[in-house]
Amino acid sequence: MDKCFTVCGCDDLEGVTKSDLDRYTDKIENVLNNEKGRRLFRNFMFSSNMRSGRRVLDLWENIERLLTIKDADSSSFRNYLRDYDQLTDAAERVEELDFAIMERLVLARDSENKEQMEEVLRALKVEVTKALKREYNAFRIHFTPTKNN
Repeated sequence: MDKCFTVCGCDDLEGVTKSDLDRYTDKIENVLNNEKGRRLFRNFMFSSNMRSGRRVLDLWENIERLLTIKDADSSSFRNYLRDYDQLTDAAERVEELDFAIMERLVLARDSENKEQMEEVLRALKVEVTKALKREYNAFRIHFTPTKNN
């Protein structure tokens, strides 16, 4: 049975198991697709003063939230469009994102076609994941055990 150990220095009562940490340091998707992993990653970035990375992680979480919205009535669609606009504004502040993905975001919004918007959001999610590469590499180095033989 895995023993729980505190690695982030925060007040996370759940802690992180060694197998969780092994999984989180395998690839970035393992961290991002797990709530506890994202919390650990965010805490690491906070303690390492990585403001830009935290902003990008917020963007990733907002993309994920928009991709899970299934309601189709007109009032919820207006809210969806408002949230999409806010997400686009936040994405514009991420230097690592290229002009092409930003242009696709705007064109999809102009179409007001939810399927097209979701397609662009999935592509944006991939690009945002790539934008977290530097922070994730620092995270891996910090949490990968060193071998002292």
